[in-house]
Amino acid sequence: MFIMRIALLVTLVAQLTSTPANRHATVTASPAEVGGKAGAKLSLFVDVAPKPGIHVYAPGAKDYIAVALKLNPQADVKAGKATFPKSEILFFEPLNEHVPVFQKPFRITQDVTLGKSAKSGSTVSVAGTLSFQACDDKVCYPPESVPVSWVVLVK
Repeated sequence: MFIMRIALLVTLVAQLTSTPANRHATVTASPAEVGGKAGAKLSLFVDVAPKPGIHVYAPGAKDYIAVALKLNPQADVKAGKATFPKSEILFFEPLNEHVPVFQKPFRITQDVTLGKSAKSGSTVSVAGTLSFQACDDKVCYPPESVPVSWVVLVK
């Protein structure tokens, strides 16, 4: 019996560590390539589609890990604040609480401003990470981080 429990635990750990990082939501950065003049403000997007039966916590969720987009520091790009759509409120009966979540596909808008010294004809890579914790109606899964990136053509 003890050996069967250890074997089950080893199998479970192997499944968790071999599963892709974004197993609970599809994450897509768009547009993959975008262009603008030096000093221009551009909008980048991250589309997130939670899998059926899954929700991710929206910004403002207290005591939960909310979805967040963080761009890596870049000399030729100044990141603005990420903008999230309106969330929906989920009533979680076991804890008698209401929490803001996203259960349907949603889009995050990330404004960036190209540096004035960016050279025309060059490209600037913008990269970052989308972090979130996915849950269903019974369990919350380990937090996930998904890399996102864009290529900006300086015109």
